[in-house]
Amino acid sequence: MQKFLLLMLFVLFGGMLLAGCSGSAPADSTYDQVLENGTVRIGVRNDNPPMSFLDESGDWVGFDIDLANALAEQMGVEPQLVVVDGTTRISFLEDGEVDMSVASMNHTRSRDDAVDFSITYFWDNQSFLIRKGSYSNIDELIGQKVAANAGSSVIPSWQAYSAEMGGPAPEIVEFDDKLAAMQALRDGAVEGYSEDNITLLSLVAGDPDLELLPGGHNPVQFGIGVPVNDSLWRDQVNYALQELWKDGRFQEIYARWFEGPEKIIDLPLGGEMEVWPE
Repeated sequence: MQKFLLLMLFVLFGGMLLAGCSGSAPADSTYDQVLENGTVRIGVRNDNPPMSFLDESGDWVGFDIDLANALAEQMGVEPQLVVVDGTTRISFLEDGEVDMSVASMNHTRSRDDAVDFSITYFWDNQSFLIRKGSYSNIDELIGQKVAANAGSSVIPSWQAYSAEMGGPAPEIVEFDDKLAAMQALRDGAVEGYSEDNITLLSLVAGDPDLELLPGGHNPVQFGIGVPVNDSLWRDQVNYALQELWKDGRFQEIYARWFEGPEKIIDLPLGGEMEVWPE
């Protein structure tokens, strides 16, 4: 018995030593790598006006683009913009191909299982584009065939909303191309196209045959995606966001795209950024 107790104490003590050693040498944070390289790799979409898109001259522009560049400037590093889409904005973070994704990412619980998020920097909702006069509210679309972007939070949201309202499981056609989804709506292949309202308003601008249904089925809170379980890097992203808010640079960028004379659509700021005291 005495030998057994001594053996157990030895195993316990050895385990504590190993735990202490492993805790004393944590893996490098993304923040360390960014500082060492002097560059931050930022995943940004190029198909999502007015957040991030290619203009008529082929230049990469938009609210998320300006915000991404401002974040890099605040951190004192050079931005390296990497094209992502509705699915790769998460998978590129998981695979270490980007350091953050400023890509119109609605912060949902399912996405939070895969990556981490910054504080909210954008507030919106998700509704439907329809052929003008075909429907009066989103409840009338329950049970109809509708379109959504592949990988969009619209999909689980509309499924949950339809079930909550007692409707059948919705038939959702997924598109990788927003313009193709718009054309399917015009052609009558689908009865509605759901996305973030801001994106839908931008897409429908100048089109007399389509309109946005009022309201929405899924409140939107955009956050910046970062690698999971890297609190040091997440903190630095949050600090940079808060500094942009505190000194007014964030508001200037927002006004440029949604409130100023060059705005694409009119969308007053829908929230206030969380700012932590020193």
